[in-house]
This record gives sequence, structure tokens and C-alpha cells, in this order.
Amino acid sequence: MEEKANATKIQHFVPQFFQRYFSYNFNQKTIGMFNVNNEIFINSTSIRTQLYGDYLYGKSGELENWLSNLETRSAPIFRKMWEAELLPKIESEDQLIMLHFLLILDIRNPIRLDVIKKFRKLIGETNSSVTGRKLPSELMSAFELLEGEQGKKMFLLNAVKIVPDLVDLKYKLIKNTSDLPFIISDNPLIIYNQFMEKRKWNIVSQRGYGSIGLQMFLPINEKYMLIVYDSSIYKVGNKKENVVEIDENESINQLNMLQFLNSTDTINFNHLATENYIRKLFEKSKRFKKANEAFINIHKIDDGVGGIKPLEEVIESGVTDLKINLNIQKVKILTKSVAIKLDNRLAQTRKGIELNKNNFLKTQTIK
Repeated sequence: MEEKANATKIQHFVPQFFQRYFSYNFNQKTIGMFNVNNEIFINSTSIRTQLYGDYLYGKSGELENWLSNLETRSAPIFRKMWEAELLPKIESEDQLIMLHFLLILDIRNPIRLDVIKKFRKLIGETNSSVTGRKLPSELMSAFELLEGEQGKKMFLLNAVKIVPDLVDLKYKLIKNTSDLPFIISDNPLIIYNQFMEKRKWNIVSQRGYGSIGLQMFLPINEKYMLIVYDSSIYKVGNKKENVVEIDENESINQLNMLQFLNSTDTINFNHLATENYIRKLFEKSKRFKKANEAFINIHKIDDGVGGIKPLEEVIESGVTDLKINLNIQKVKILTKSVAIKLDNRLAQTRKGIELNKNNFLKTQTIK
């Protein structure tokens, strides 16, 4: 990783190149903003002052420079999506870069650090069902490692190892032909799981990158959205089409509302999103629970003969998932998925992930 001297104070967690895809009147400089905490709507404000933190990646410039290099490689891939309706070829370097960008966009968000802090607080407040006392303090050590510049560096650099968990997923473009524009938030990558939601599976989080039924939705601009999904569970449009048109306003409303529920405090959009529309979506979103709230639950263990094991327990930790009974035009759960049986593991993972890793990484690398 190359060093970058004199790191800038303003360090964006949603890249500026990406925000420009939603710029006001396509001017590449400003963007619309709605603050969900104070309910202030602004038609146009500087992109430079949106979705950033002061020295978010430290003052050395090292991590910021690494992220900048990833953004430079990623920007042309995403630009082709909305300019030419072109997606990366399967088993190409561009596919790997795209998936790596999605992971980093998720992991670099400040909401992840907030979750870590909340986990530490919850550990200190939660009692063991076995001892009746607070949970062991050493459980905090793993979370402590992820704080600070070095912790962020380790977390982000190691994300490349997760990319193989995503290469089995299919991806398409959703083309919005409705009267409404797509919007984004300060946490724009939506991770959902309609399959597990339908199964009413409420153990741990269903946003794991290897989870069966995983879906990712990322708006690219006001007209296009990237969808990455488990094709053993879902059908998106017709088999042969890579660009799937959606014209139902209700589908667009649901996808936009997910941005509110996934956000910390900021919604962004271009000139096609009216103040009335944004405020209506905000009010609708209040009916649902927000994502990314940390939780810790203690479970006693069944001994198999009608009792519980007296000296054992399971500590379940996770974050709340997005659940709005999502129903999107041309995104369907396959009938055959009804026959899939869930086992007693906390995490329900997709089949073939290890096989995909071994086969795909023989010839592909991420620089």
C-alpha cells in the first residue's frame, strides 16, 4: 500500500464519483439532501460536503490512498452500467473489482464502527445465563481490535478474502422506467433476504455474505440499480436479459424506502426527487424497524431429553435486518426453493461457496 502525504481532512465513505451519478441537474457538483433527524430538505448542496467524516481513515493518508485506488478501478465499471447498460463479464477481473467495491462500500461505512461500539456496550451490560454475572470481558477484545486506524486498515484489507463468497451470485441491472427516480442514502448498499424473511427465520442476521437467499441492491443513478442475488432462490426478469425493466411505482417506492431504513441520517437524490415525495417516503418508513441495530441474545441449550444443559449457553450477536415484506416487480422467489430445508445451524449458507472459491481463484486475482 502506497503512502499519501498530507491526507485531506474530508474523507468520504460514499465516493464522490458515485455521488455525482445523482447530481442535481447532472451538474457533477451538487446533490439533493434530506436529513432524517431534523427533517431538513435541501434541493442542492455541495457533494464535497456530503457523506464524509473528518480524518475517517486516519491522518497518514495510507488507507485513504488505498481506497482511492480501488475507486479509480471501480468507477469505469459502474459508469458503463448506466451509460451503456453493460455489466462485467462473468469470471472477469471487472467482476471481481465490482464485488470488491460492494464489500468495501459496506464495510467502510461509519455505521459499522458504530455497531462495534454498541456491541462493546452490550457485552458490558449482558449477564450470562450460566454464571449470572457479566459476560467475559475478553469478548470485547475482538471488537477493540477493529477500532482506530490500524483496525480499520486490517478490516478493509482483509475484505478481499470475502470476495470468493460472492462469485456464485448472479447480477443484473434493474432499469427504472417509472415516474419516480431512484435515491441513495449515507449507507446505499442494501442487503436483503426475501427468502429468509418468507421463512420467518429470526436467528442471527441474514445479511451474511454467504447466506442462502442473499440479495444486494445498489442504485447506480436515478434510472438504474444493480441487483446481485442468489440465483438458486430468485428469478429476476427473463433468463436471457441482463437489463430488467420495472415500471411499477410501488416497486420503486419500496426500493427507495429501504434507503431510509438502512441510513444513519442522510438521504441523497437528484432534481427529479421532489420534496413532497421524499417526505412521504420518510413517513412511510417509520412503520418499519431500521436495520443495523446491534443485539446480543443468550440462549440456553437443549439437552435432547426435555431439559437444558446447565453449564452451556450460546451467545447470539448480530444486527437487525431489513424487513418490509419486500415485493418487487419481476423479482420472484423460485417455486423450487420451497423444498429447501433449513438445518439447526445459526448461519444458513449457500451451497457450493467453497467450490466456487477453489475453481474461480485458480485463474483470477485482485490487484
